[in-house]
Amino acid sequence: MKKHAYAIVIRLFLFIAPLYALHLFALNAFEQARRQEHHGDTGLGVAIVLGLVSLTMLLGFFIDFIVQIKRKRPAGYLTDALILLALLMPFGWFACNWYGLGENVACKLPLSGFGAFLEWVNL
Repeated sequence: MKKHAYAIVIRLFLFIAPLYALHLFALNAFEQARRQEHHGDTGLGVAIVLGLVSLTMLLGFFIDFIVQIKRKRPAGYLTDALILLALLMPFGWFACNWYGLGENVACKLPLSGFGAFLEWVNL
């Protein structure tokens, strides 16, 4: 059981650490841009890096999810599934808003959950 707890902690660390590093990078980049006369496209650069980090994590956790299912390790694939859901939530949010499905039952719960998360982190 102790081995499974370490696996969960490692997966959560591998999910949180790149996002936190990107957060620190964005804070530094915006602070540097604020000091310059011409601000440039700092936000676009941070968005591109976020996209690359998110796609890399999606690919990595999806491959790990398949490996954990084949090895029949429920702690591993359940943790991967939760992380994949968290990474895919913005795509669902955009799709539901793009197609006007905000009142649909399938979109209402994820949209309210994602909205509550955004309010929690003050975005």
